[in-house]
This record gives sequence, structure tokens and C-alpha cells, in this order.
Amino acid sequence: MRHPNAKLIAHPECEDPILRIADYIGSTTGLLKFSQEDVSNEYIVATEAGILHQMELASPQKTFIPAPPNNSCACNDCPHMKLNTLEKLYLCLKYEQPELLMDEDLMKLARKPIDRMLEISKFYGL
Repeated sequence: MRHPNAKLIAHPECEDPILRIADYIGSTTGLLKFSQEDVSNEYIVATEAGILHQMELASPQKTFIPAPPNNSCACNDCPHMKLNTLEKLYLCLKYEQPELLMDEDLMKLARKPIDRMLEISKFYGL
């Protein structure tokens, strides 16, 4: 084990095997807040790599290790989120387009991870 003292912190959208062993699960904001307030000095961060810079700025005395460590496979980056922009979000809200149509069963299944993320956020006071 390369980092035996590191705490694993993960975004709720990580795969289940990661979440089962994580020391903390939370939103990006929650991960940042946890790393600032927690007494540990070393963290393995399983989420978008962009948050590492914010963590390093907020806690320069601490070490933040991306998961996977070399990030050459970009396993922790969501390619769909990279397609969103503020302009696209604004236009979507303004014109209510594109309209998404899906059957009720699929909608119920799609709501589960969103509800879970909100539940986790409430639990950790985010």
C-alpha cells in the first residue's frame, strides 16, 4: 500500500467498490470542506481532477492524490460534464429546450442517484 495514512474521499457517483471503502463520500463542495476540516494530512481523491487544485490552495500543508494516481486513463473525469457550459445552461433554462421525454419507469430509475446525492448532502450538512 503506497499511502497507508491517506483517507479515501469520493464523490457519490463513483462506483460501488470505491464507495464501500471510502472514508468520506460527498459532493465536490463536501469533499473540499471535509479535507479542510479533517485532521488528516493525506487524501486520495476519487472525483473530477479539477478539485485537487482547489484543495491544494485551501490546504497547502496537506497532500492530495488523484485516483487513479497518474490520471492517464481519465477514469475519474466525466466526459458529459465537460460538454456543459454556462451559455448552454442559460439557453436551456430560457427556452426550456431540449425537451427530454422518457417513460415513467426510466424517470423513476434516473431519479434514484439524484435523490441519493441530495440525501448524502443533507447528511453531511452541505
